[in-house]
Amino acid sequence: MNINKKITHLIVYLFIFFIISSCGNAAENKSYQNIDTKQAVELIKNKQTLILDVRTLGEYTQGHIKNSFLIPVQVLTTEHIKIMDHKDNPILIYCRSGNRSVTASNILTKNGFKKLYNLKGGIKDWIKNGLPIEKQP
Repeated sequence: MNINKKITHLIVYLFIFFIISSCGNAAENKSYQNIDTKQAVELIKNKQTLILDVRTLGEYTQGHIKNSFLIPVQVLTTEHIKIMDHKDNPILIYCRSGNRSVTASNILTKNGFKKLYNLKGGIKDWIKNGLPIEKQP
């Protein structure tokens, strides 16, 4: 094998190694943590934790976690300024099923929020586990 082929193979191997390493690091550097309802209950015991509901107003009024603050994910990109005081505090983020809250977690990460916790399964799992909700009159 000539030197050019060896160099080409080396470059290809290094490239593949770099791609695989980067993918692994991206997963490890995820800026939010997925937690279940049991972990969420423990997190809420911390009085500094902000509970952020990212559903619609209609969903929120039908039932929400006590003391939660509503900012629908559709407006979070601009409305996150309302919670800037909590930038370095734990924030529990939830939606109906856990999908919109992932989007919200990514939006908040891009805006410098540090301690983000996504409720896996959303309020559906919260209710399924017999945990209480509040309803708006």
